Amino acid sequence: MSPPYRGSDSKAAVKPLPVTIKVVSQEKVLRHNMSSTDQLQVLMDAWYHKVPGVTYGTGVFLFEGVRLRGDKTPADLEMEDGDMIDFFEHMDGGAFVA
Repeated sequence: MSPPYRGSDSKAAVKPLPVTIKVVSQEKVLRHNMSSTDQLQVLMDAWYHKVPGVTYGTGVFLFEGVRLRGDKTPADLEMEDGDMIDFFEHMDGGAFVA
């Protein structure tokens, strides 16, 4: 009698895909390579670390008009290689002068 079948799991482990995401603001651009399963906080931290003149926490990241959260991944948002994220710095409002 042959031993029972000990095949591999029916769901093969899917290797995370590498993606290059481009973050753009009015004057700055950053291309960042990451895994599709990495949290976007890694990308946000890289932006603040690598882009001169931008202080940590001074803006908002948007993908297709939706504000990004650092705990999401490119796979969660169905991002593809080459997708673009917009960065907008917070603006202080001016005062009304009469």
